[in-house]
Amino acid sequence: MATILVVDDEPDVIEIVRFRLEKDGHSILTAPDGQSGLSMAFGSHPDLVILDVMMPGIDGFEVLFQLKNNPRTQNLPIIMLTAKTDLSSISKGWGLDVDNYVTKPFNVDELAKTVKNVLIFRGKLPAD
Repeated sequence: MATILVVDDEPDVIEIVRFRLEKDGHSILTAPDGQSGLSMAFGSHPDLVILDVMMPGIDGFEVLFQLKNNPRTQNLPIIMLTAKTDLSSISKGWGLDVDNYVTKPFNVDELAKTVKNVLIFRGKLPAD
């Protein structure tokens, strides 16, 4: 299975996502803020990142920008998981080359399906 980095400042969200994705056999890394998320992404080389937007310090859009503009991480699949549901935010995420955009509140099983689909599409998991 895949190694997935979850970057979110809400511990409850991290635990819900961790529990559900571990059930699918994935290894989960976590970071509570954007700076830690960048460090983990650069150092741990995850197969996919689930990224919140609104976090202390640097926000998820800046993390996304930095990951997509670094040769080591530019092809890293990223799913935004955020309460930012306005058209401007969604457009900004897509414009920064996010793989998918999931809004909070979210269904954890739907998120797991999205993770699986992105991993298959990006060649990180075999198709069923």
